[in-house]
Amino acid sequence: MYIIISLFFAYSMGVISYEFGFFSYMFIAVFVLLFFNSYYTKKYIYNSVIITFLILSFINCYYNSISKLSQHIDENIEIAAKIKDRNISESSYSSYNASVISINNVILPGKENTVIYIDSKYDIKENSIIKANVNVADSNISKNKLLFNYKNYLRAKKISAVVFAEDNITTIKENYSYFNTISANFKNYTEKMFYNSLNDSNADIILSILLGNVDYLDENFYDNVKVMGLAHIFAVSGTHIVLIYGFLLTVLKYCGLNRRARLIITWIIMWCYGFLIGFPISVMRSLVMFTLLFGAEIFYRKYSSLNAIGLAALILTVYNPFWLFDAGFLLSFSAALSIIIYNKYILKNIQSKNTIIRLIYLYLFLMLFTLPVIAYFFNYVPVMGIVYNILLLPIFTILMIYGFILLIFNGFVPFLLVIPFRIFDYLLYSLRYTVNFTEKFGFNGFTIQTMTIPLIAYFYILIIFVIYVYNNNNSPIKKSGIYTLIVMYIVTFMTPANNLIYINVADAGQGLFTHVKYRNTDLIIDCGSSNNRDFGKYTVLPYLIKRGINQIDGVFISHWDSDHYSGLNDLLSSKIKVDNIFAPATNNEIIKDISILNKGMSYRTDKLNIDILWPEKDIISDKTNNTSLVMLINFNNKKILFTGDIEKDVENIIIDDIPEIDILLVPHHGSSTSSSDKFVYNSNPEIAVFSYGKNKYGIPHREVIERYKNEKSLILSTYEHGEINFVLKDDKIYYNTYTDIKSENYYELYFLGFVTKLMAFCILLIYIKIQGRRI
Repeated sequence: MYIIISLFFAYSMGVISYEFGFFSYMFIAVFVLLFFNSYYTKKYIYNSVIITFLILSFINCYYNSISKLSQHIDENIEIAAKIKDRNISESSYSSYNASVISINNVILPGKENTVIYIDSKYDIKENSIIKANVNVADSNISKNKLLFNYKNYLRAKKISAVVFAEDNITTIKENYSYFNTISANFKNYTEKMFYNSLNDSNADIILSILLGNVDYLDENFYDNVKVMGLAHIFAVSGTHIVLIYGFLLTVLKYCGLNRRARLIITWIIMWCYGFLIGFPISVMRSLVMFTLLFGAEIFYRKYSSLNAIGLAALILTVYNPFWLFDAGFLLSFSAALSIIIYNKYILKNIQSKNTIIRLIYLYLFLMLFTLPVIAYFFNYVPVMGIVYNILLLPIFTILMIYGFILLIFNGFVPFLLVIPFRIFDYLLYSLRYTVNFTEKFGFNGFTIQTMTIPLIAYFYILIIFVIYVYNNNNSPIKKSGIYTLIVMYIVTFMTPANNLIYINVADAGQGLFTHVKYRNTDLIIDCGSSNNRDFGKYTVLPYLIKRGINQIDGVFISHWDSDHYSGLNDLLSSKIKVDNIFAPATNNEIIKDISILNKGMSYRTDKLNIDILWPEKDIISDKTNNTSLVMLINFNNKKILFTGDIEKDVENIIIDDIPEIDILLVPHHGSSTSSSDKFVYNSNPEIAVFSYGKNKYGIPHREVIERYKNEKSLILSTYEHGEINFVLKDDKIYYNTYTDIKSENYYELYFLGFVTKLMAFCILLIYIKIQGRRI
C-alpha cells in the first residue's frame, strides 16, 4: 500500500550504512532476507526494486563524495569560480556561495560547489566568474561527537571544502547566468524597497520572513525567536507554502476562475517563489508534495499524503543523499509526518470540536514527534511555543501576506503606499517588542540532552504502539506489547551504576578540554583554546548540555594560559552548576573562588584518586608553563597523567614521582620545550595523546613524536583523530575516536553489554508473562 515509503526506507538505510561504514554487511543481510522472502511470497519484482534502491544509494553516496578540491587541502591553488550570491556577514571577510569550474587551469568535468572567503576590501559582484589564488581548507572544523557538524552542514549544499582567497582576484565575466540575474534582482529589489520604507530592524524581520534567511536578524532577537518556538516562521517552511497556497486560491476564486485554473496558476506562482528564494529544503519538500496534490486533483486521482511525503523525501535524497543528516531536512519531514499521522490516526478520536483545543493537541503531538530531532540538534524544548504559536501565528500570517502585497504593488503605485508602509512599520515594531519582551519571562522551555540511538528507536516504537492501541483498543497484542515495552525500558535504560571511568579528550583546536566521568562525578581538566573563538559558548557548553551534564563537581585548570581556560567564564555564567575550581594560582578574571592546589594534595571520590605531583607550594617561576598542575589519576591500577604545559626543567624535578603511565596527555601539546628523552623513557606511556590544532608554532615537533614512537607508545591526536574517548573497565583500556579509530578490544564493551541485557530482557519478560497468567 505504501510502496514509496518502503523504497525510501530501503534507500535511506543504504545511505546511513554507507556513511557509518557497514553498507556491505547491511546489503548482504537484506539480500539474503529478500531472497528467502521471494522464495516464499513470489514478490520478485518488489524485492528486486528494493535491492536496486539499495545499490542506487551506494552509487549516489560514492558519486556525491567525489571532490577535486578535497585533494588540495592546505594547499595554495588557482581556481576559476562562478560566484552565485553573497552570504550576509559582518566580519572582515565576505563569504560567497560559488561553484569551481577549474583548478590550476584544468577544467573540471563538472562544477564543484564551495564557499569562497574574500577580504571585504574586494568588490566582488554576485553572478560573476572570477579567477583567484586560494588556500583550500578542510570543512571538518570541529571534530567533536554530537556537536554542530560543519561538514554535514556543507554536504547538504554539496560542498566538500571551503577556500580562502589570497590575492590576484580578477573578474572574468559578469552576469553569466540569466536565471541568477532574475533571482539576484528580486532579492535586491526586495531589500531596497523594505530598507527604504521601514526601520532597518523591522526590514530585517520581514526580509527574513519573505526570503527565508535568518542571517538578516539580530542575533539576540533570533535567539528569543528560537526560545519561543517560532523559528519556522523565519526560515521559509511548509507553513509559508500552505499560507501562500490558501491565500492565492482564495484570491483567484474571487477572480472568477474555476478550481483547475486556480490550481495551475497557484502551482506556477509557488514554484517561481521557490526559485527566487533559492529552493530551501523545507520549501522543496512542500512544493513536491503540493505538486503531487495538484496532479491528483488535475487528473482526478486519489492522493496519499504518506506516499507523497515518501516520494518527496526520495526525490530530494536522490538529488543529495547527505540531506538525510541535515537538521532542516529532518525537522521539516518529521514535522510534516507528524501532521499527517495526527490527521489520519488521532484527530478522528478527539471529541472536542473547538479549533483552539484541536490546535493544542496538534502542536503537542508535533512537539512530541519531533522531540528526538530537536534534542539532537538544538537541545531545547520551547514548551511555551504552543501559546506563542496560537497567539502570534495569525499575526505572522497577516504580516507575510501584507508584505507580499506591498512587494507587488510597490512596482506599480509606490506613491500610494506611504501610509500602508507606515502602518506596516508599526506592526513590525509591535512584533519586535513582543518577541524581546518574552526574554523577561522566567520560563519558556527547558534544555534536554541528546538522545542515544537506542532511546530514539524506543521512543518511536512507543509512539507507534500507543497510536496503534489508541485506534485498536481491543487488540490481542495490547497486553503483551505493554509488557515488552516495560521490560525493554527497564533492561536498556535502568541499568545500575557501573564501575567504569570515562575520559574524553575533546577537539579544542590549539588548546585542551578534557571531561572525566566516574559514576555520578563529573570533572573537567582544562577548557581552553587559543584559536577557537567563543570556545566556551560554542564548544564547552554544547558539549556538556548534549551529554545531559548539569553539574560539574570540579574544574581543574592546569595554569592560566588562554588555551587552557578561555571557556571557563562562559561555563560559570551558564545554568550548569560548578561546585569547585582548582588551580595552582588565583586569577582575577574568574568570577568564582578558586581553590589552590600544590604538590602532595589530592582529590578522592570512591575508587577515583587524583594526586597532585606539581607545583611546589609558593613556587616562583618566570615561566607560567612551569607552574602547571601535574595530576595523576589512579584507577584500578591504571595511571593517567595530565601535565599541562610543563617544560623539561619541571620534568626533571618530578621524574622520580612518575610511575609507568597508561595514558599520557603529552606536555605542552608536543612542543620541543617538553618531553625530554628521560621523561618519555621513564613514563613509558602505553598511549600518548597530543591535543593541538592548526598553529604557527610547529607543534607538535617531529622529534617529540619520534621519542614516543621509540618507546612503542600509541600516538593519538585531536588534530588528526578528533575527539578521543577512553573507557577504563577493570584492568582494560578501551578507546574510540571521532574518526572511528578503535582499540582492538573496543567491541567487547558492546558485546558484553548486549548479551547481559538480552539475557535480562528474556528472563524478565518470561517472569512477567508467568505472573500475568497466574493473575
